Parts: sequence; C-alpha cells; structure tokens
Amino acid sequence: MHKIINFLRASFLAKTFYSRDRQTLKKMLKSEDFSTHELNVLRSKVFQLMHDGAQNPEEIKLINWIEEVNKCLLPKTDTQSTGENRCYFSPGDDCENAIVSSIRNARHSVKICVFTISENVISEEIIAAHKRGVAISIITDNDKVNDKGSDVRWLSSEGIRIRIDEASSHMHHKFCIVDKKVLLTGSYNWTKSAADHNQENLLLTEDPKMLKSYLNEFEKLWDRFIEF
Repeated sequence: MHKIINFLRASFLAKTFYSRDRQTLKKMLKSEDFSTHELNVLRSKVFQLMHDGAQNPEEIKLINWIEEVNKCLLPKTDTQSTGENRCYFSPGDDCENAIVSSIRNARHSVKICVFTISENVISEEIIAAHKRGVAISIITDNDKVNDKGSDVRWLSSEGIRIRIDEASSHMHHKFCIVDKKVLLTGSYNWTKSAADHNQENLLLTEDPKMLKSYLNEFEKLWDRFIEF
C-alpha cells in the first residue's frame, strides 16, 4: 500500500493524472489484490492527501463535500457490508491454493485451528510466513500429532507455537484466521488426500461478525489447551 500512496502523492503534487497514470494505478491495484476494507483505507488516504495539500478553509470545505458525496455514490453491495466471500471445493487444488495464498499474503498474524496438518505445501508456507515475522499460532488434535506424515513436529521444530487438546474426544475444527481480517473455514482437512480424493469445502470470508466469533473461539481454546 505504501508504494501506491507514494505514487498518488507524487501525482497529487504534480497536479496531473494522465491516462498512463491511470493504467499504472490499475496495474498496481490488481497486483496487490486488496480486500474491500483495504481499498476503503486507501480511498481515505487519498482524501487525506487532499486535506494536507489544501491551501485555505474553502478548499477544505470543498474536499469534505467531495468525500461525503463519494461515499454516497459508492455501490452498496453485500461485499461492502459484510466483506468478501468466496467458496472452494475439492477434490482439486482450489482449497489448498486458497489456504496457501491467504497465508502467503499474511502481514501480521495467522491463527490456525485444524484437526490435522500433513500437506507439506501448506506447512512450507506456514514456515515461510513465520520466518518473515508473521506471528503464527496453531491449535491441533493431540491424537493426530503422532499420525504418519503429520507435519506438527516439523512446524514445532521451526519455533512455531502449537497447542494441543488433552481430551479423549477430538479437536475437530478446521479454520484459520489471517491478520484478523480473513477467515477460512469448512470441512476441508489440511491433507493431501483432501485435495486429491475427498469431497470437501472451504469458505473464505471477511465478514466482521464471523471473524469475531471465530477469534473468540480460538482464544478460548488457546487458553484451555497445553503447549506442545
């Protein structure tokens, strides 16, 4: 986002926005694949640039007017009111790709609460995120830790924080929260067989109410379970 803001700042200072500038901005926005929330943040920063460059109270009043009218003219869709929603199904790579892509785009935190993790492609992306400074927290089932092919011990050896349940019943959740803004949930197990053979589903949503509920559940389980 900083690169785009700097581009817009330079354009604003030059008081020009040519056709080539429009094409450049479109390409930058496409490459970032911003969420609706991030686009709204960027839009607010554009108006802040205008406020900072205003020369007198009349200009500020005009900018405020443009900003408020702009808000009214923006389309009111379900995506804007509840965040983005997408669904994926397996067999096939769609579910796995959505998980990998979401973790790859993480900037601050990834909270994972899944029954089992044995797909190396996903585990490698988790480790890569950890190494670049993203805070990773994993909750998983105690019985599945010892399964052949489980990646839990590998992830733990990389310094990733993991907690497990002690119950005879299973910790059977399959959800992940990225940057407290994106929720991935559904029946999809984080395994190769889920991608190759199983009929599974995965929902990606940015709905704030859904995120709040899942965050609360994660924190509740994190406090209850033990360190691996």
